[in-house]
Order: sequence, then structure tokens, then C-alpha cells
Amino acid sequence: MPADDFKLPIKLELDRIISLQDAKRISSLSPDSWKRNHREKIVELSPRRFGVRLGDALMLKPNKPA
Repeated sequence: MPADDFKLPIKLELDRIISLQDAKRISSLSPDSWKRNHREKIVELSPRRFGVRLGDALMLKPNKPA
């Protein structure tokens, strides 16, 4: 089975770590804003690489006006 066809359960998918750049696209918060205002949600992947959980980025997604 190719890796692209493999789907995680939704709970595990929300726990997936994404880059700060991907989080920026989802939540519209810059990586600097993540570091200043949401430090507790950042996961250190290596000394120079950081990420956040997909679920956290989705929780901070801006609401679209109706």
C-alpha cells in the first residue's frame, strides 16, 4: 500500500506535527507570533527546527465572516 493512500484516524491526524510555515498558512499567525504568544504549543523538533500540532493550528484559525 503506498504511503499516500494511508489515512490516519482523525485523532492521530490532529496530533500530527506541522512546520511553523504550514501553521502560518492555516492560522494566519506568523512564526514570530507563535513564538511570542503561543510558546506552550510549540514542539522543538531539533535545535533549529520547531513545529506545532495540527489541531492547535486549526483551533487558532480565523473565523470567516458569514
